[in-house]
Amino acid sequence: MANTNKISFAVSVTPKILMDAADGVNQEIEVINENVRKSLGGSGEITSNSGDTTIAGGWANGTNTAVTSNGSLLVVDANTDMLFIKHTGLLFGTTTAAATADTVQVKIDASATSDVSDDTVIIAELLSGEALALPRPGSTHGYILASGSSHVGVETLIVAT
Repeated sequence: MANTNKISFAVSVTPKILMDAADGVNQEIEVINENVRKSLGGSGEITSNSGDTTIAGGWANGTNTAVTSNGSLLVVDANTDMLFIKHTGLLFGTTTAAATADTVQVKIDASATSDVSDDTVIIAELLSGEALALPRPGSTHGYILASGSSHVGVETLIVAT
């Protein structure tokens, strides 16, 4: 009997405003944006009954070996169910905390090569501890990791069935 493979994911966004202190009225306070008035979110689950799941991204026995933000290429195809990318908060290959300017730029390149050309577009820039998840990220895309300043460690997970 084949295993049923599942990936669960969720996202939540709360747009906030920091209101300045007003003497005799209020202390400095963070509130939800007046125009939006709520948190936004969604979730999903990807299920595959193929029994053949490929896990890539440097995982073994529950531990991840980070890749560098200095041009690492993450290749996905039509069988890719999930791409997960996280800024570890550490400079690559060290236990030294990353500085604020040490970001991870996630770029997309339809050619799926490590050649960072002028037509490569930044789709996200992650600060220390931030992550993104892309369900079913596309069939012929390469995602290139770049550095905002110093090279940092990046935790990745690519799940394909």
